[in-house]
Amino acid sequence: MTEPYPNAPLVMVAAEIRFPELPHNRLRACTEQLKDEFRPILPLYDVVNHTKVEFVAGGGQSRHEVFTFPRFKTRDSTMALVINPTSLVIETTRYTGYEDLRPTLEAVIRSVSEILGPDGLNRIGLRYIDEIRVPNISAHPGDWSGYIDEHLLAAVDDKFLPDGLLPHSWVGRVQYKTGNASMLTLHYGPMDGYAVGPASDGAKRRDVPPPGPFFLLDSDSAWSAEDIVPEFTTDVAMTILDEIHAPVSAIFHAACTDSLRMTVFSKPAKRAKR
Repeated sequence: MTEPYPNAPLVMVAAEIRFPELPHNRLRACTEQLKDEFRPILPLYDVVNHTKVEFVAGGGQSRHEVFTFPRFKTRDSTMALVINPTSLVIETTRYTGYEDLRPTLEAVIRSVSEILGPDGLNRIGLRYIDEIRVPNISAHPGDWSGYIDEHLLAAVDDKFLPDGLLPHSWVGRVQYKTGNASMLTLHYGPMDGYAVGPASDGAKRRDVPPPGPFFLLDSDSAWSAEDIVPEFTTDVAMTILDEIHAPVSAIFHAACTDSLRMTVFSKPAKRAKR
């Protein structure tokens, strides 16, 4: 875990728990019980519509089927939970540290275990999306040297580029093995606008900056069941979440220079930590 930053660039954290498909109609039958269970932490309820399109063999007309899934939110909509027959997803845009988010994750997982009783754990993921904005970088793609570690900027380094090539846009993707059944996928590069827009249908962003150039760090740390699908229990899920959180913190710390931390992240703003 890195130190607290007054002006952290983190804009979204999402946790996803996938499980074998629930029996037909179990989720719908348990919705009222879930509403009562989540009311202390996620009191607002609505539904998410998902349209499934099937194409009829022989070139006939396609068939559309609409499914509705329960969604629970905080009163300021900065945290949202969606449950469907194969997964639960928690998003938050107001993140004050993993140790603060962890009790909510644990409470949600325990409730889903007790009320819905999934048959096992297929995949658990944690995703962190950072929009790193530097005041003196006002045009895309920008010069990020001195702010982002040089290893992530190797493809646009003057010492690498042949004459006549000027970086216009680029994005990197790398996967790191972090355990026997876990992987960290990092997407990175200069972007313009937003990685998570203000009009997102899920958790809402507050105090949104004007659109402009930023450097994306999108870290997806995940565990997947391999030969054995473990039971869906709170203890097993939380142990896995704790294990896959550590690489996200480590890669963020490695990607950001001391200069970035001191001159940008340390400016007075809302207190946040990873």
